[in-house]
Amino acid sequence: MVVIAGYDTAILESMMETTLTKKARKKALSTAGPLLLVVTFIEDGLRIFLRWGEQVHYMTAVMKLNYWLGVFLLLVSAATQLGSSALVLRPEMYKPSRVKPGCYALLTFVIVQPFMYGQATDVDFMCRSITLAGGLLLLIWSENDRQARNEMNTGLPQGVQGAGADRLQLAGRLSLTFLFFFQALYSENGGLHKLLTAPSFFNVVSSLTLLSLSSLVCIGFKTEWASIVLVIVLGISNLFMYPFWSVHERLVDFYKYYFFQTLSVMGGLMLLALHGPGGISLDQGAKKSI
Repeated sequence: MVVIAGYDTAILESMMETTLTKKARKKALSTAGPLLLVVTFIEDGLRIFLRWGEQVHYMTAVMKLNYWLGVFLLLVSAATQLGSSALVLRPEMYKPSRVKPGCYALLTFVIVQPFMYGQATDVDFMCRSITLAGGLLLLIWSENDRQARNEMNTGLPQGVQGAGADRLQLAGRLSLTFLFFFQALYSENGGLHKLLTAPSFFNVVSSLTLLSLSSLVCIGFKTEWASIVLVIVLGISNLFMYPFWSVHERLVDFYKYYFFQTLSVMGGLMLLALHGPGGISLDQGAKKSI
């Protein structure tokens, strides 16, 4: 399965190399990656204020929290998401960089959020949270790598890079694929289990495609193009699975949340395509053997 996917990815890689230069890819990915990664936090933070009454009702009536405690948690949640996203997107002209503090704050929020909203037992929600955490870890790794390169260029001692950085990158890369394995094996929209209840050509192709591309990302083989293909697949499926603009009013918030969260996963994949799989990967092993 991985061999077939690797062959298909090689063909796609050859086609895209001729139409999209490396410089153009890097510029597009470096701009869109961080923005998409934090877009779900921006949307969720703004939604707290735009749907304040409903948010307070959920915290008090559903989560059974004291009114003032619920209000406090909502304000902290909004401030953390919007403030941290602003730090991540802070223009490079403003020194020093605040990307890592913003990422650490968002990571903390991702860990706390399932318990805050009572979603810790929702497998789909937890898989998405782990996937978002993977994207944030990759952004932290890329920021460490950027700082190390700047130190080398200025003649300063090189930053902390090596085995620890490779393990951080690996953790981010593996976490980033959680959602795809979940969708390929469990999701009601094309999950592997659906092959037993409603077998179809589309179900077979979609499940095998997700499993193959996710496996390539996990082992770090043809990582850039596997990630780009996953971005394309995820972007197309997002339009069909979560069209919040055309559903009943009762479902708008639900669909909108998952739509923007999927965009953030795409941002994480863009960062992976931009910066590569790191030292613990087949791509890196192939470079060393040359």
